[in-house]
This record gives sequence, structure tokens and C-alpha cells, in this order.
Amino acid sequence: MSQTYETENGLVHMTRPDMAVLATAGLRERTRILEQYVREELGRILGIEPHLVDTTGRPMGCLGIGSISGIELQYRMEATLGVDVNLQRLLLANSAQELIDCLAGQLGPEAHLHGAAVPA
Repeated sequence: MSQTYETENGLVHMTRPDMAVLATAGLRERTRILEQYVREELGRILGIEPHLVDTTGRPMGCLGIGSISGIELQYRMEATLGVDVNLQRLLLANSAQELIDCLAGQLGPEAHLHGAAVPA
């Protein structure tokens, strides 16, 4: 499933991650796929192109993710990925990469070792 959203610089195409691929991919590949997905979601919410989203240098709040946009991100990720996303932890994450790493740990073949909630 894919969708298109508009930023200040034009239209951006967004693709839903393939859950079968995520379930069998190695950690590095799973992280890469989820990084692209999280960048696209954050870009859509923030109205910027995904490649402009800073995933490592700033906490989620400094990126512009507040309570309303956090709830939107939480619901979209839960619906798309089929995991529970803890809103408080999402909002307090030190970076988008922290969120990506939590999701990558939850969605792979070893997910049963990590529990059900993301981030826990």
C-alpha cells in the first residue's frame, strides 16, 4: 500500500513496509527499512521531505513532535506495523533512531524475545 503527501517542496511518495520482509530480514536490513518508514511518517507529519528528517541528532520534541502529532504518529505506526507503541516513550525518545531501533527489535524473527510493546 502506498500514498502520496505534499510538502513545501512538492509531492512525496510513501510506501508501507512489507511485514513479511520485516519478519524475516536481518537486524541491519530491518533497521534500514524501518528508518525509511519512520522518516516518511515524520516527514509527512512535519511537512518536510523524508531525507530532511534528523533521526540521530535531536529528541522527538525538538523535531517538532508534540502530543497531538505524537498521537497521530502512534496510531499510524500501530496500524501499519501491528505493534503497540507507547506514546510517552515515543515523545520522550532521545532521537528518532531510538524509536527505529526499538521497532527493529520488535519486528524481526527474534521479536518474541523482546516483548510486545514498542518502545517498552
